[in-house]
Amino acid sequence: MNLPTLLHATRWINLIQKDRWVYASRRRPDEPKRIDAVSIVAMHRNKPDEPLHHLVVLEEFRVPIDQWEFSLPAGLLDAGESIAECGARELKEETGLDVTKVHHTSGETFSSAGLSDESQAFVMLESQGTPALKPGIDGERIHVHLLTRQGCLDLLEKNRQGKAALSARLWPVLMSVAYSGNFAGVRVLP
Repeated sequence: MNLPTLLHATRWINLIQKDRWVYASRRRPDEPKRIDAVSIVAMHRNKPDEPLHHLVVLEEFRVPIDQWEFSLPAGLLDAGESIAECGARELKEETGLDVTKVHHTSGETFSSAGLSDESQAFVMLESQGTPALKPGIDGERIHVHLLTRQGCLDLLEKNRQGKAALSARLWPVLMSVAYSGNFAGVRVLP
């Protein structure tokens, strides 16, 4: 078996070859394996004494697909940071919302192992507050949506009609909230 070879490097992504496979990686071949990013499933309430009514969804312009994509909040995991800490930091940066409770975290998962070795973990949490008017950093173009169950159904229908691009990580969450009213045991009222 051959060792991985770095074919091309940029600030955020590297092109690597190992045997006959060429793939994208956030790490160079000599860097240790780690979880790269965290995806955030955030349920939302406006005030502490209210029930959860919303799923937090981002709409962000994505250059590789040249369109706006609906997705879960997410971001890169900093060295020494826990999954829950990264989730809280990224949720605040991308939405302006505060975490009030963490329910679950996952282990390492992969979204496209045929193209990339990028790994991620999930965090399921509760949030509150008012979304920021200009969320994100470094020129990110983000709109924050607080979707009710009906809003989840509507977005799924827009996607089915080809009128809304969805992240593959978002689709199963939308399905769960829209049709069962909960995700991972956390109930979202209509």
